Amino acid sequence: MVLLGTKNIKKILERVLKKVTPSEEEKKRELALVKRLIGRIKAIKGKHLQAMLCGSLSRDTHLRGERDFDIFVLFDESLPRDRFESEGIRIGKEVFKGYEHWLEYSEHPYVKGIIEGYEIEIVPCYKVKKASMLKSSVDRSPFHARFLKRHLKDEQKKEVRLLKAFMKGVQCYGADIASEGFSGYLAELLILKYGTFLECIKNASQWKPGMKIALKDSHLKKCKVESPLVFPDPTDPKRNVASALSLEQFARFVAACRAFLKKPSEDFFFGKKARAMPKERIKKELQKRNIIAIEFPMKKHVPRDIIFGQLKRFKGFLTSELQKHDFRVFDVQFEEYGKNIYCFVELEERILSEFVKLYGPPVFDEKNCEAFLAKHRKALSGPRIEDERLVIVERRKHRDAKEVLESLISFLSIRGKEPLKSMLKKARMLEEAQLLRKCTDAEFARIFTKFLKGKEKFL
Repeated sequence: MVLLGTKNIKKILERVLKKVTPSEEEKKRELALVKRLIGRIKAIKGKHLQAMLCGSLSRDTHLRGERDFDIFVLFDESLPRDRFESEGIRIGKEVFKGYEHWLEYSEHPYVKGIIEGYEIEIVPCYKVKKASMLKSSVDRSPFHARFLKRHLKDEQKKEVRLLKAFMKGVQCYGADIASEGFSGYLAELLILKYGTFLECIKNASQWKPGMKIALKDSHLKKCKVESPLVFPDPTDPKRNVASALSLEQFARFVAACRAFLKKPSEDFFFGKKARAMPKERIKKELQKRNIIAIEFPMKKHVPRDIIFGQLKRFKGFLTSELQKHDFRVFDVQFEEYGKNIYCFVELEERILSEFVKLYGPPVFDEKNCEAFLAKHRKALSGPRIEDERLVIVERRKHRDAKEVLESLISFLSIRGKEPLKSMLKKARMLEEAQLLRKCTDAEFARIFTKFLKGKEKFL
């Protein structure tokens, strides 16, 4: 399947590895900051037992330029939940004294902030005896850190970096709700399973939905779940490490692996930054295509998981509401830029005909025929019978897709859930002239061009 030869791939991977591996100076700087922060936590009087670094920095598999890490504060499992949370928050705030910080929430609150340009999370967890004896969902993280420290060999760390960079480059990395992709821990386990980046890619190119793999075959018997990819957690085999991975992201990774093996390139790892179309070309595209753009502010210091979880539901509402009114939806995409979220919607038609033909039930279905006739008493034409069904023609309630979207946004800004409710209160539709003015900003024009082209980077 590889067309350009092993030597060529080897050279590509060597170049990529140089670019994605942090320098020794960078590593020293990061670890020195971690040491200071852990020292600060130890000096705080409280109920905590210890603090430890978790995540990719703890096993030296992070990528160059990644400026975030997690420090877990461990508490005795006998500590009541309310005390556990309040102590975790108190210690986190002490660590960030004098620095920008805020509360975030997953299963329970933790403190996040910026110190010396690094985004740091101080996360409370229970010190449980086994990963299967969790008291909170994050209690596994220390087990993951210790497991990989024992099993991941030094030469495999570079393979992990290559795999993570590849996943980032083809945009299927991250197990958060916004990404629905591969977690860093899953990438590390895949290298433990296959040994090298290239072996992982070769195997993954042949994956099918429902794929089940494990470090030990016995783990598969314990992990009784169905998912596009099932990979039991070696520290708790009942749990699927790939549970956050969507079918779309699974498919994207498989397609990218196949494409890389056919024509290897550094572009898979870094991607080609899409060039912005000239403003005149964007104008022509807007004139011949049916695109609606909605702008609303991003809520500050609200976890991205919460916002993007709600955006996914909003996309579902938006699509079904448009389809209910006979609008055929080609694509819906959300883009974050500056302080705003942009929703780009493309339709087959934005303005529909004034009248619509509706087919009712077969005349033999007496009960539903009566309901249909009662509902459509003021039909413009009909009712009449075509073949066996009742048929009428009536005036559409909404001809313009913008009206449908405005109505939906108005409803959700009153009856929706926070934070999306507040965000949609300030939503506005961008007219063509406004959208074009925004495209004078080169980066916005590039983002909008990406939507217009609608093409995977690797295809």
